[in-house]
Amino acid sequence: MVKSVDDRGRGARLARRDEAAYRGYVTEPQRSKSGCIGCEGDRLDHAQALSIPTTKQPLRWLVLTALACHALACSSDGQGGRAPASVGGGAADADADAPIVPTGLTVLALSGGNGVLDLIALTLRQGERGIEVYAALRNDGDIPACHALLSLELYDKEQASLAVGTGGLPSAHFYRLDDGSGTLAVCVAPGEVTLAAITDFPQEISSDAVGYIVYRCPYFALSVVPTEGLSVSGLKREATSSSTIYTGTFVNGLDVTVKEPSVVVFPLSRSGRPLGAVASGASFEIPPGGNWAFEASASSASLGAAAVDQIVFPEASFAN
Repeated sequence: MVKSVDDRGRGARLARRDEAAYRGYVTEPQRSKSGCIGCEGDRLDHAQALSIPTTKQPLRWLVLTALACHALACSSDGQGGRAPASVGGGAADADADAPIVPTGLTVLALSGGNGVLDLIALTLRQGERGIEVYAALRNDGDIPACHALLSLELYDKEQASLAVGTGGLPSAHFYRLDDGSGTLAVCVAPGEVTLAAITDFPQEISSDAVGYIVYRCPYFALSVVPTEGLSVSGLKREATSSSTIYTGTFVNGLDVTVKEPSVVVFPLSRSGRPLGAVASGASFEIPPGGNWAFEASASSASLGAAAVDQIVFPEASFAN
């Protein structure tokens, strides 16, 4: 969901229809309690600079380079679908080691609005259809963050609100509620890195106009136990002069049939910063234990030459 500043006004709260996406979430700044973690307010004045919890002043992300590099280096696991590093030809991207691009952009965490989730890398760029934002977040707590969302508010250099965008945060980990119901939940596990793509901002807004981004991450803190779920195996990347192709196998590890399987691949820079997103989907059903050999491609120009790694997330709907 996206609203422009023309519709909302400077510093205005989310409209009722925007807040519907967060129904069921409440403000809860604690990281260890069960319940619902969300946030209140979206004014720039309420944001806190990253890595300085007690200040309201902006902080350039350059100080977080070491943190972001360490975070992504330790995030790989068997179900995450992370492919071996693959370095493309040509000159190295000057921003390959920067956790935030453009480097002059200020990224702020909304006070009390993120719980265990911390943003560690972000790319803001001008796409063919408008602004595109790709973000990496890590669960730095000791509880899973279930059905998590990333909400971004863009501000210009004079701190006037430009637009709001919201996207889901996928995970390679599946859980079931421990209440005996067997209800499934997709949760960002402690220590896991999740990625988001938000690309539906108003076309009239230019990336050059953005000076600040304030983020918040509402999610459910549920009492859950790990279970088998969807996964991707054999992820491979092939880069040519004109396109980048990802192939792999989508596996249904659930005990139920799923339909409309899809995957989203996030190419990463050396610092673990997401450079874009490549998606592929199908319209058929996959039974328990079944699989789907997928291929996803994008133009090399849209992803840049700095991709050295990638993470893929599988998704699907339940069949009726």
